[in-house]
Amino acid sequence: MRRFFRSKWLFFFILAAACNRGWAPIKESRVSEGSAPGTDTLLQAPEVSGLEDSLLLPLTEPRLMASLKHTPCYGHCPVYEVQFYSNGQALYKGLENVPLQGIYLAIVPDNTIREILEKAREIRFFQLSDSYPLNGRPIADLPQVITYLNDGRREKTIVNNHLAPVELINFERFLDKLAMEISWQPKVE
Repeated sequence: MRRFFRSKWLFFFILAAACNRGWAPIKESRVSEGSAPGTDTLLQAPEVSGLEDSLLLPLTEPRLMASLKHTPCYGHCPVYEVQFYSNGQALYKGLENVPLQGIYLAIVPDNTIREILEKAREIRFFQLSDSYPLNGRPIADLPQVITYLNDGRREKTIVNNHLAPVELINFERFLDKLAMEISWQPKVE
């Protein structure tokens, strides 16, 4: 019993000593509703004395605004993804049956993101169904086109296998055309 109390006091002593050194626990912040899929909860850095603020990570990170992903099929379908970020960066991942394979980066003009959001507004992207066909029976042989959009207030992902409205198909083609016009640079590790 004495051993238990000694170890308990030792634990509290170490804890008190750590608190007196000015260590700050890492606090978890909430992810906003408008954050992109696949992003992890951000952690605040512990208080560090003697380091300049310029060495710390920025409080806000570029946000994924739009993406278009073509999935595999049972044939020779192109398999790739293109992502457009709020800071003008773009990322391309070419996987199969595409001329550019691997990861490529680019900076797009400022008006590109605005143009994407404007086209999405025109087709009422956020009012479209989450998946096509509406009956929920995709054809396994066909690739899917997965379109994601975040306008800063809301986000939506649409999975298109077939029988999508022409407005969505045109929006997908618009994003494909943007991706083909970009001067991609290979990502250097």
